[in-house]
Amino acid sequence: MTAIPYPSYELHTLGWKAFQDLCVTVAAESLGRPVQMFLPSKDGGRDGAFVGTWRSGDETGSSTIQCKFTSLPHEHLSFAMLQDEINKVKNLVKQGLARDYIILTNHPVSGVAEAEIKAQFEKAGVERCSVFGKDWIVGGIVKSSRLRMLVPRLYGLGDLSQILDDRAYEQAGMILSAMGDDLKKLVVTDAHKRSVEAISRHNLVLLLGAPAAGKSTIGASLAVGAADIWNSLTLRATSPEYMEKHLNPREQQFIWVDDAWGSTQYQRDRTESWNRILPLIQAAIKRGTRFLLTSRDYIWEAAKRDLKVHSLPLLTHSQVVINVQGYHEAEKAQILYNHIRMGDQPAAFRAAIKEHLPAMAARVDFLPETARRLGSQFLAGNLKTDRATIEKFFASPEGFLVDTISGLARDCLAALAVIYLSGGVIASPVPEEGALQEVTAVYGVSAIQVRDALTSLNGSLVLLAHNEQGRYWTYKHPTVGDAFSTYVSRNPEFLEFFLRGAKPETLMREVVCGSVDLRGASVRILPSHYPLLLKRLKGVSVFPLRNFVSYRAEAAFAALLLQERKDLLGGLQSFATPIAQDADTSLLVRLYEYGILPPDLRQGFVEAVKKAAIEEADTSFLDDSGVASVLTDREEEEILEEVRRVLLPNIDDHIRRVRSEWDSDYPPDDHFDELRGAIATFAKVTYTNEQ
Repeated sequence: MTAIPYPSYELHTLGWKAFQDLCVTVAAESLGRPVQMFLPSKDGGRDGAFVGTWRSGDETGSSTIQCKFTSLPHEHLSFAMLQDEINKVKNLVKQGLARDYIILTNHPVSGVAEAEIKAQFEKAGVERCSVFGKDWIVGGIVKSSRLRMLVPRLYGLGDLSQILDDRAYEQAGMILSAMGDDLKKLVVTDAHKRSVEAISRHNLVLLLGAPAAGKSTIGASLAVGAADIWNSLTLRATSPEYMEKHLNPREQQFIWVDDAWGSTQYQRDRTESWNRILPLIQAAIKRGTRFLLTSRDYIWEAAKRDLKVHSLPLLTHSQVVINVQGYHEAEKAQILYNHIRMGDQPAAFRAAIKEHLPAMAARVDFLPETARRLGSQFLAGNLKTDRATIEKFFASPEGFLVDTISGLARDCLAALAVIYLSGGVIASPVPEEGALQEVTAVYGVSAIQVRDALTSLNGSLVLLAHNEQGRYWTYKHPTVGDAFSTYVSRNPEFLEFFLRGAKPETLMREVVCGSVDLRGASVRILPSHYPLLLKRLKGVSVFPLRNFVSYRAEAAFAALLLQERKDLLGGLQSFATPIAQDADTSLLVRLYEYGILPPDLRQGFVEAVKKAAIEEADTSFLDDSGVASVLTDREEEEILEEVRRVLLPNIDDHIRRVRSEWDSDYPPDDHFDELRGAIATFAKVTYTNEQ
């Protein structure tokens, strides 16, 4: 019977540093030797050394591991290639550091060569020499899904159909399609290792970082690993409602939510849905479902003030919440090296910038996406190669990207506009109706020119990927969408077209009115365009429109909208607790700030705040500046007096109330956190006032 051959992993394409990193992981996973790394210039003849002692039967000792890399896939290892190591080995033997000497190599190794190498090294004083060649390493990769997860670049080097079952292979294909060739350039960073540990031990990881920090790349590698190691069905959830609908306790699931609380700005309209599903996520984690969430750091800071994280306590644990952008300088150097080496810049460009690369890797503002762009002829081909220009490229990545977009031909601008008007994703082939019709009319190009332009931009600014519904076009990286938003804001002609052609939901996600300041790329609409924006938005359903007024509309536009949509005030008569987290509270506070809140609604709100404080120990009027701003000092004092008279003497009643709401799936200490904090706040404030 003929043996099935292993996949042909192209280890020779890794480069010596990446191969050495692979050897470190192989040594720990396959040989049981966690490895200490040494700097190349100060390794003392050791590429790596085993920390602790190895044990084989009754034998123990220290190990020295030597890595031997080749970029020639068919060059066999010979003793002559290792001749220079002999003198180093003799010194290691004298120091007692080479009792167990291991050679790991991606060279093919014949039996004859292995015997000669072992004999020569043992003659030099090594008690036991072992040689592990390419076939042994590849065999270890095939046998160990955990090894593949720890070194996810391997997924981009071999034929996955030979090691993954049909479903896992299909899952991996969809995930990798959304990465392009980025996986081959992936550097396993400390953040990646901690992410693997978190998803393995806690079934949850939240990746935080600035735009272009590498969150999605780590996320994709974890998702492929989940399909491999746990045979998980990966779901790319787009909303809490999607998760609620698709959570299946009978299925091994890996649920990935990119930009969980908004892609460029915090989307508060999702908060209520997230708070509803957090207990379901907690229960699903206990059943073995794994969750991967990503978010820009500033969005998470805004979101966690509104989220009931006590329903999912893991979201507060440092082992689970991982900041992706805290790269070590060596990691940044390897990321930069990979993108330059595997990019398509000509040799002359690479040679000219080589001397500047160490300084770029040392920059605090270094981002992997900027490194990718530097390696792209399309995105940085016209860049001057002096140090000042390269530094500016890293310091102002969005500015360079906006300039690149502004200089595109009309058909390429139209291609980006099709994706933009469609909310960042559009089916492939691009449908004739809708955004394509709008774009071709404005830019004076044909539909076939737009489709051809999408193909020409694939891999640089846009990406053709696929999921369960089929193929689709999207941005190569979310920052392309950010840059296109900036382009739209600077281009008055396209701005009007955008207001007329974009879907209302896209408008509500992308625009802000007048002087409203909202962090993240947004299209700013001035009063001259308010009539057109009002026309496009006045038919939108109540809830998203309330959210738009709360966070994106200035007073003048809010007043115009209220004249058209009196129903926006309909929800401002009852409030859920905590009142500060009710979406209607945000609208009421904003209307009060603008001076357009009817007096009867303000008075009703004051009564609701008073009732919530007394009956449910709600401290919103003390904790939230917006809620407090609606109350007069006298009204706040009256509420505190009622708290002192009614609430504090009857704390036991509230403990019984909260206990009756407890679900045994949750730790009781976490369940009582809100009440405990509220009582402490009220006691402190009332005591201070009495003094």
